Amino acid sequence: MAVDYKDYYKVLGVDKQASQKDIQKAFRKLARKYHPDVNPGDKSAEEKFKEINEANEVLSDPEKRKRYDEMDQYRQQYGSWPGYEQAGGGRRAQYRTVNEADLNDLFGGASPFSDFFETYFGSGYGGATQGRTAGRTHRGAYSPPKQDVEASIDVTVAESYQGVSRVVELSTPGGGMRRLEIKIPPGVDEGSRIRIAGQGQQSSAGRGDLYLRVHMAPDTRFTREGTTLRTRVDVPLTTAMLGGEAQVSLPNGRRLLLRIPEGTEEGTAFRLQGKGMPTLGHPERRGDLFAEAHLKLPKHLDPEQHRLFEAFAHSIGNVDQAAGVKGGS
Repeated sequence: MAVDYKDYYKVLGVDKQASQKDIQKAFRKLARKYHPDVNPGDKSAEEKFKEINEANEVLSDPEKRKRYDEMDQYRQQYGSWPGYEQAGGGRRAQYRTVNEADLNDLFGGASPFSDFFETYFGSGYGGATQGRTAGRTHRGAYSPPKQDVEASIDVTVAESYQGVSRVVELSTPGGGMRRLEIKIPPGVDEGSRIRIAGQGQQSSAGRGDLYLRVHMAPDTRFTREGTTLRTRVDVPLTTAMLGGEAQVSLPNGRRLLLRIPEGTEEGTAFRLQGKGMPTLGHPERRGDLFAEAHLKLPKHLDPEQHRLFEAFAHSIGNVDQAAGVKGGS
């Protein structure tokens, strides 16, 4: 018997183009509303809570979401779902929306997933495949999930700008340390999670995954707004008045020559298209860099320079200012 199709986008009330941020926002809102602790004894709320957790488990995981979307396209084209078979080493997925203790408390060890999820994605929560009857999965006893570990990591703007490999040290349960080389993908931002498969905590179910939560380190040179970068560029007074060029530094250490038009004013922002931060997952797509002109005034003038500035002030009609300078010297 075929399993019933689950429209996970409809469950969370988002469209198929929704961003990860939109999906998480919708999930948190529904989870607060239907959590069993908020609705004690309400079986319909409990089922709804399971349903939104299941939808979030798929749509918040880029790999599962991609597979789900591909299968949905197949369903729309051929009128049925492809026959994924889980027995004999098929794909397995771990449910991480709520932790193991919460699941036990809420559902008494029973699988919180639908037959649809277990058929196409597998489950480590009582949904281990032990044979099938007419296409349905027989659910065995509860099996504990692998133990994932989450830690934080400081990432600089330069590292996020181009991506980098870093060696991190992690503490072990025995009090020791282990070193691990990780790749920081271009475009990570505050709150991004980097998944390192198979580097979590060892348990009877195997080793889980390591998740590194990104914290962006402050940078005195750049201000970041998503993929947009802002920086200040020093422009000599003479260059601002007469026109010329100024150097703009990029986070990766490169420098660009910026053309400064004649008569540039303090605070003028120049847009350098495509020189901003890359988009996470699509490093070929970059935002813009805005370079704000900061005029550098000469601090010390020798007598000849004073005379020339006075002459310039006279030439443009600033006689009072020129007289004031002369009188104060």
